[in-house]
Amino acid sequence: MTDRDDDGQPADLDIESLEDEGLSAVGRRRERPRRADVVGAVASTLVRRVLDGIPGGWQALAQAGGAVVVEVPNAAWVGPVADAWGRAVSSIDPEEHNGDGISRPSSWRPSSDSTWIGFRRDGIQKDHKPDTGNEAVAAGLAAGCVVVGFSPWPERHLPRALVRAADIRVATPTPDAAALDEALEILTGHRPSSPLPVDLHRLIAVEDLRLAWRPDTDADGYLARLRRLLDAKAKPPPLTLDHLHGMDEAVAWGMALTRDLDEYRRGSLPWSAVDRGVLLAGPSGTGKTTFAKALAGSCGVPLVVGSLSRWQSTGHLGDLLKAMRATFTEARAVAPAILFVDEIDAFGDRSGFTHENRDYSIQVVNGLLEELDGVEGREGVVVVGACNDPGRLDPAIVRSGRLDRTIPVPLPDREALAGILRHHLGADLPDADLSTAALLARGATGADCERWVRGARRRARHGGRGMTIDDLTEEIRGMRRERTPEETYRYAVHEAGHALMITLEFPGTLTGVSIRETADTLGGTSAALDQRKPLTRSGLAGHLRVLLAGRAAEEAVLGDVSAGAGGDDRSDLARATALAAAALHAYGLGDGVDGLLWRGMPTSDTLAATMALRPDVGNRVSALLATAYAEATAEILRCRERLEALARLLVEHETVGGADAEAVLTGGAPPSDRPPDAPG
Repeated sequence: MTDRDDDGQPADLDIESLEDEGLSAVGRRRERPRRADVVGAVASTLVRRVLDGIPGGWQALAQAGGAVVVEVPNAAWVGPVADAWGRAVSSIDPEEHNGDGISRPSSWRPSSDSTWIGFRRDGIQKDHKPDTGNEAVAAGLAAGCVVVGFSPWPERHLPRALVRAADIRVATPTPDAAALDEALEILTGHRPSSPLPVDLHRLIAVEDLRLAWRPDTDADGYLARLRRLLDAKAKPPPLTLDHLHGMDEAVAWGMALTRDLDEYRRGSLPWSAVDRGVLLAGPSGTGKTTFAKALAGSCGVPLVVGSLSRWQSTGHLGDLLKAMRATFTEARAVAPAILFVDEIDAFGDRSGFTHENRDYSIQVVNGLLEELDGVEGREGVVVVGACNDPGRLDPAIVRSGRLDRTIPVPLPDREALAGILRHHLGADLPDADLSTAALLARGATGADCERWVRGARRRARHGGRGMTIDDLTEEIRGMRRERTPEETYRYAVHEAGHALMITLEFPGTLTGVSIRETADTLGGTSAALDQRKPLTRSGLAGHLRVLLAGRAAEEAVLGDVSAGAGGDDRSDLARATALAAAALHAYGLGDGVDGLLWRGMPTSDTLAATMALRPDVGNRVSALLATAYAEATAEILRCRERLEALARLLVEHETVGGADAEAVLTGGAPPSDRPPDAPG
């Protein structure tokens, strides 16, 4: 029999050193192996313990033939335990036959009287399921062979017949102090002077055992390195929810979870009463990863991180699924814990898979669903998923019991931006008023704030002086392209048009207007609209007028329009078109004989094709947009003087707070006790 490691490759484990008198003489000094396989040594000690507990031992079972189910701690232990099992029984039954390799069970015969059949199933392969391999199990038992199945989830992955017919069912435990001591004595000739703390045993993974090994190490040195690895896994992040700004709903949920997990750990709250998953949805850079770190810090639990791209980087489909399961296994080992799955929308929706890799993608999604369901049990593991577009997710991922709560993480408002800047500044600019800087940063993300602070420190460092508020504001303004006065005024008129229509349609909601150029925009207008209010026909018309008011203002005030309202699917025209189409296709806000017909929610990928194939729908959408545009133009002409006053203020100050802008647009002026770009 050839030794294999857990990837099925030949191993360099010195069998003689492990097999000396069947591993029974623990105290005897053994020859040190050429290249130590610490995982194999630990697996051998665990397997020997299991075999010693079988009534009559393996010899009695081998003589009678029978079925054995061996449950291992997790998928990574399937190979090492099966290899150790083969080494331990080699003096009685030296030959293992791969049960999944028996292609014709009806004609199969063992090659010798000392053959045993092994099923190594970690759930990675497509055929690792209960309805495969059953005929091979029956053929092996009928031939008098011992049939052994190794799996972390026997009912899920081993042949159903093997589980039903099992004469013996055993479980190899996770490595404990005795197993480590014995394995280290086998490998180094000595036991460690003190054992690993009991509370760290559950954290041990196959990878940890390997990472702690060094050539010519001694037992104490090995155990010290292993302990450092395990201590790092168990340590919660230093960041807490108190440090976060601009994600009130997420923080409120996190604080509630903190209390629930504390009660769960004390035993006063069952796991069934704890939220087990949440989906954070928002633009890139809004702090979803930071929230996961802060959540783990506030809960005082470890943070385990994974993503599809990280798992994919390990190799083919089998490697990806193995890596994914290893991450969930790690989270279960350190539970209670937070498991953060970044960019979870990258998994996609199975109903939309039409490409040549459809089967591959479906298996990946199914693998994630299995882990979210917790076949092995997910008690103590709270999964936090993060995505930019929840509409791309498979509905099964967000069903009850999985990520069944979605919390939006919006771009931070002015107050939140000031808090984020203050957090990243630390001890720098302790007395500075950050309100103007936060207003300039309108529309930015937490990641932008971190970058700006880093740049401000660089400015001061290169200048050989301390940081000033001007360093920060100049970083926020960035490397601006030189604009002509005409261009600047056009941008100001465009944004003032949006601001005017927001003030008329949704008074009190305007939060800021800016013509500050960033890497992504030439300006922007923001409002705190309540997205939970039902959308009515009149509300639909108001939203359309707001979206089209920038272009209408250019035409009404300047006599010509630019392409500023158009562009990609985030542009004014794209959003207005999508909203109008959704009103007719999905919201039931149309009229006529087919006003109640639901045709599905249009997306940026399907909208253009839908209107090309359905000219009648395109005509109705165009009519809605034309009406809203005409109405917006009329309002702008009526309020032109006030709009131009705001445009001039934007040219002068670049960014204007919401209250100040609304005061100008309603016929007043910015309060005299503060500059017009101060917080409103």
